[in-house]
Amino acid sequence: MPEHRPHVHLRPEQGWTNDPTGPVRWQGRTHLFHQYNPDGGYWARPHWGHLVTDDLVRWRRRPIALSPSPGGPDAEGCYSGSTIIDGDEVVIAYTGVVGPPVPGQPQVTCLARASDPLLDDWVKDPENPVTTGPPDRRLLGFRDPFLWQGEDGRWWQAVGAGSRDAGGEVLLYSSHDLHRWEAHGSLLTKADLDALDPTVWTGSMWECPVLLRGRDGDALLLSIHDAVDTHHPLAVLGRLEGERFVPSHLQRVDLGPDLYAPCLLQEEDGTAISWGWSWEARTPAVQRTEGWAGVLSAPRRLEVVEDRLHVAPLAELTQLRARELEVRPTPTARGWTATGVDTDVADLELTLGPAVDRIDLELRRSPDGEEVTILTLDRARSAVWLHRDRASLDTSARGGRYGGRLDPATPIKHVRILLDRSIVEVFVDDRVALTARIYPTREDSTGVAVVGTPSSVADVELRAWSLTSIWADEEHPLQADADASLDEH
Repeated sequence: MPEHRPHVHLRPEQGWTNDPTGPVRWQGRTHLFHQYNPDGGYWARPHWGHLVTDDLVRWRRRPIALSPSPGGPDAEGCYSGSTIIDGDEVVIAYTGVVGPPVPGQPQVTCLARASDPLLDDWVKDPENPVTTGPPDRRLLGFRDPFLWQGEDGRWWQAVGAGSRDAGGEVLLYSSHDLHRWEAHGSLLTKADLDALDPTVWTGSMWECPVLLRGRDGDALLLSIHDAVDTHHPLAVLGRLEGERFVPSHLQRVDLGPDLYAPCLLQEEDGTAISWGWSWEARTPAVQRTEGWAGVLSAPRRLEVVEDRLHVAPLAELTQLRARELEVRPTPTARGWTATGVDTDVADLELTLGPAVDRIDLELRRSPDGEEVTILTLDRARSAVWLHRDRASLDTSARGGRYGGRLDPATPIKHVRILLDRSIVEVFVDDRVALTARIYPTREDSTGVAVVGTPSSVADVELRAWSLTSIWADEEHPLQADADASLDEH
């Protein structure tokens, strides 16, 4: 059975991973946290896992940052939140919960502080909890605080919420000392989005609100929940004006089925670095058996441009490229096979010439086509689709077709694909992303092929690179694997 555990995506060695949370720069390093169950490949009593990097490329795992405190306001879990720098300390604002995980579960905002160079020594605030939900509301949830500091020095806190009656909303609070918080009503409500575009489904609960302050506008990212299941992240473009977010456009953050809860590291130039949670697209029973579940997406650069959110892979990711593979097009009846790129871990770049109207890029293809994941690039209809119904012979793996229409004024020219065992991340012209999980069962499901009309396939350029490990304490085993694969050809 092929290995499905990704090698160039962030994850713990074992256990369950979900929401990335609280990225922060501290004393020359970047720290990233994530929801984590160290006991197995299933969700339970979230902790905060901890990762650190010097360059956004090579990472190290650090000790768990937060764990539930028996008898405390976070006894049943330290849920997602955010980080801020307050003087000479880093402060985590997180959701503490008690009781079973059902709608209406008591959820509150708690704080923890650290000041050591590696942020290993976290101390929970003795005044926890510092914020509770409105007592006159029967909310489905009150969680995932996102904090920022205003120009007047006040701290602002946005909290995800929602109800079956009124739908999702983001509640807003302010404080001068991080302990006493004043309620300011709703930053954004479902009614606001319905007035903008009533055709967009926005669920009944909004999780993980994060705010991007851009030079060409702002973006409020929400993760859509229906009180039972997670769905997808939605970008609300617009402007933060005082105590309200004024929306102007709605957009999916990712067109694929397997990305949720993006977090943001705001940059001074108005862009942000983002990571998301890519869950497993196979049954919980398999996840328990494997002992691990969930990875974090590759880091992405987010930017608001003309009332749209542009998503691109972080430029530093090219440093993971070990060597360029020799792509030798071998003609087939329907196009050509990329001989020399038989691998399950690679960085691929596809350039479409003017003669291309539509092509299919086949990934993780077995020689007989029994297993294959198909990426359709339809320039004529300005659309991108990923088909995974034949991606795996494993009946526990999900199939389906995912994607959507793109801006017809900007024809597809360049596509980047990060292929890492069981995760595929597609970036179209540094504007649009699509993330999906796949689980080929055959050891020979490693081929890459281009399929289309004779004129289309002749006008496609494919480049490919092998990738080294992201872990700073490993010997980059993927380089040796890629070299061996190349030598076989």
